[in-house]
Amino acid sequence: MADKLKKLTAREQRFVEEYCIDCNATQAAIRAGYSKKGAKVQGHRLLTNANLRPHIDARLKELSLAAAEVTKLTADIAQGNLADYFTVTEVEETPRIRKPLGEVIDSIQAEIEFEEEYAQRAGYSEEEMKTHDAAQARRRRQIIRHQLELERDPRATGFVQGPPQKVKRAELDMVRLVEDKERGIIKSVKPGEFGLSVEMYARDAALDKLAKMHGLYEKDNEQSKATAVIQTEVKIIPSTKKIATDEKDVEL
Repeated sequence: MADKLKKLTAREQRFVEEYCIDCNATQAAIRAGYSKKGAKVQGHRLLTNANLRPHIDARLKELSLAAAEVTKLTADIAQGNLADYFTVTEVEETPRIRKPLGEVIDSIQAEIEFEEEYAQRAGYSEEEMKTHDAAQARRRRQIIRHQLELERDPRATGFVQGPPQKVKRAELDMVRLVEDKERGIIKSVKPGEFGLSVEMYARDAALDKLAKMHGLYEKDNEQSKATAVIQTEVKIIPSTKKIATDEKDVEL
């Protein structure tokens, strides 16, 4: 394909190389040696040149990044949203509820009675009974502790297990996050003070680059120029009629 491409001037070839660095036609034109004053117009002209564009596409292909992929990558960055990497799931949890310490003691006592009856009906083995007795002893000691706390502070409170309830949890899709980091959509992923720190590229900058890729700014500028020309063609034609300067000149 390279043999079929039309030969470029040294400056045009430099523009191709520079444009493939950041896809910024204006800056590429400046770095290629064109005047800064007209770099924006010159960059757009070169970018839309039918003979030069194939060279850009060929060079990008050599760099393993086709022009279409550049646009898609920039579009992905512009549309990127950190929320897309989270999956919301519903799980069942047993919350802890704060209650007066007297009710906490009653709850533990009820648990002791339940476990005792269950052990008798289940026919625990000798080893299982040892584990059961140790757990029951811990519960009784817990009651003694709460009773002492209650004697010192009649308004003391404690925690008991509440009824199961469903809650929503957000889970981070680490696989997708790492893949997009490697693709260049995400700027950085690193450990932070409170966990994983994820930094996205600026969406405004990506949208701005997309607009430049599609020549939207140049089109707006051309439209503004056309409007300005129309406005400058408005002429003021002097009137031949006499303008009233006092009450005598006013016709009734």
